[in-house]
Amino acid sequence: MVGFSSLMEIDERGTLDRQRGHRVDLIDPLIKQHHGRIVKTTGDGLLAEFVSVVDAGDCAIAIQESMTIREATTSADSRIEYRIGINLGDVVVHEDDIFGDGVNIAARLEGICRPGGVCVSDVVYQSVEHRMDTTFRDLGRQSVKNISRPIHAWQWEPTHSLDALPDAPQAWDPDTQEIKFTTSTDGVTIAYASVGSGPPLVKAPNWMNHLQYDWKSPVWRSTPTRGPKLTHRYSRRARYVRGEVLFG
Repeated sequence: MVGFSSLMEIDERGTLDRQRGHRVDLIDPLIKQHHGRIVKTTGDGLLAEFVSVVDAGDCAIAIQESMTIREATTSADSRIEYRIGINLGDVVVHEDDIFGDGVNIAARLEGICRPGGVCVSDVVYQSVEHRMDTTFRDLGRQSVKNISRPIHAWQWEPTHSLDALPDAPQAWDPDTQEIKFTTSTDGVTIAYASVGSGPPLVKAPNWMNHLQYDWKSPVWRSTPTRGPKLTHRYSRRARYVRGEVLFG
């Protein structure tokens, strides 16, 4: 977790409660879904092991993409963000823990990772380059603490930053949307947002929608000059629910 000490100083109980929620609803289920196991946890992070490096990469990116939605309504100074490092290599197993150079490199990659991103070693990149539908940026050879040789690193970054989203007009804001997650019977993870109260009115997801962008888009959202749009018209009379399929 980025800035764990600062977040705890600002709101200790709230930070811990939100972190538990992210673990229970998102992180732990995704690790299990991608055939991984949590080896150990620290105060502000965890170490996980995967059978497949592709599973590890898919899981890491799914977590980061979902966190963008889960923390969308949180102010920048209180927002929970993660850095993730992935390495491929042999490990030494002792009881339920793992050690070795492979683990140490993953930890150092996490340390140089951009908040909200995923940093991988070159051996990981070469393994997943043609097997994952995503793009990594070449960081070149990096000198990291306690590793004698430079590490060639690659970085995945989210396409959009929350801070880059346009500010939503406040005058017409009936409430703050509440974002939650659920899983279908065939294993598809769905994010859904609700606003308003009353009988439920559900808008089915489609391939172009995004919970946060739609919420702030002037196409769907009301403005003081143009009046109420569909989102606010519906939420004034019902509990308006919108869905987004994240991954299968």
